[in-house]
Amino acid sequence: MRRVLWVELRRGTAPFAALAMFGAGVWMLAVHPDDWGGRWAGLANYLRVSMLILCALMIAAGAWQAGRERRRDIDELISSTPRPGWQPLVVAWLAVALAGTAGVLVAFSGAAVLVARVATYAGGGWWRTLVVGVIALGAATALGVLVGRLVPLRVAAPIAGLSAYLALAIGTYWDTKAGAWLSPVYSGWPPYSVVPGRVTALQAAWLLALTALLLAAAARRRLAAMLAGGLAVAVVIPIITGPTAHRLPADPGAVELVCTSTGPQVCLSRINAFLLDDVARVVQPILARLDGIPGAPQRAVDEAAGRTGHPADDTVGLALDYQSTALGGLAEPEYLRANFHHVTFPGCLASSVIRTVGPQVYHTMALAIAWLLDEPPRVDVPIDWLRALPLERQRAWFAAYLQAAARCDLPALIQLGQPE
Repeated sequence: MRRVLWVELRRGTAPFAALAMFGAGVWMLAVHPDDWGGRWAGLANYLRVSMLILCALMIAAGAWQAGRERRRDIDELISSTPRPGWQPLVVAWLAVALAGTAGVLVAFSGAAVLVARVATYAGGGWWRTLVVGVIALGAATALGVLVGRLVPLRVAAPIAGLSAYLALAIGTYWDTKAGAWLSPVYSGWPPYSVVPGRVTALQAAWLLALTALLLAAAARRRLAAMLAGGLAVAVVIPIITGPTAHRLPADPGAVELVCTSTGPQVCLSRINAFLLDDVARVVQPILARLDGIPGAPQRAVDEAAGRTGHPADDTVGLALDYQSTALGGLAEPEYLRANFHHVTFPGCLASSVIRTVGPQVYHTMALAIAWLLDEPPRVDVPIDWLRALPLERQRAWFAAYLQAAARCDLPALIQLGQPE
């Protein structure tokens, strides 16, 4: 058995599956490093994001491998040997599953090296998410093997892969349902959330039972298929009646705050703390401009910690979920600066009254944003007259703006937008 497996790994579809999966893994990692950079949980979650592509490829590889005997006209010869018919099928499945999984893990190991350089939080159950993803690749290969056995066509492999991609993509639209856990594809939980061990255990059991069911069906082992099918059904029930991915609790260790020790206070959750220095370089100058202005926020806190910024608060919320490069740097400083736009929003921005005089109020708000972020003058935001004032008068103007915005004093907001 071991010798046959070694031959399959060297000469069958397995080597091509390994190369294809490695290439797909590298490509997926390169497309969106902001999803996984610097975070172990983000990397594990991104493997599950990649399942949309990776499972489709494994299904295609399994289908091509299973149809090999028929393409070479040796299926009758194989069936005439004394070896049980299920053994060659299982060995062929195992070879492709091992090779394809190894290709993916090699690609993600390179990303893991980059994450290890900067990661500031290694806790949580992210490794369970990773294990379920690995098991899912085996289940996808088993589905491909079944298709290859049932459909005697060369085009079965690519059609099966494409169909799987479409089916998994459509399934992502139901990610707010508990049934989304049945799919191997990531269901949208943040990297700082905790997926309960019971949920990942049920996912693993479901995928293992599904793998056994598919292989038993491909080998025409009716009793084994019935047993595996019964186990799969028994696992599905608690999954679809359990919690959804959008109601998961936060990991207390991941969202623990780490703050700057000098300058205006900037606090990030521990899972994002590797970005603290880069974020502080962007955020602290803005907070320094607000220092001492009545009603202005005095600190900035990562939204992962459950805080959001509003004009009346002393805190600005920072959205950092997709703000990392592959090397652990800050991806979009301008997007981070945009979090301060909320400081200038009038409380009645959505009311029918403000829509009546919207352009005038929005003009004043644009001036306030430009002053706060120290933006250069634009044709639609002529801030030169405000910048020409002494600094104390500029700060007094912004303080008056915050007070007018807080009480939705529309005449005052319009007046503030007029050059002095």
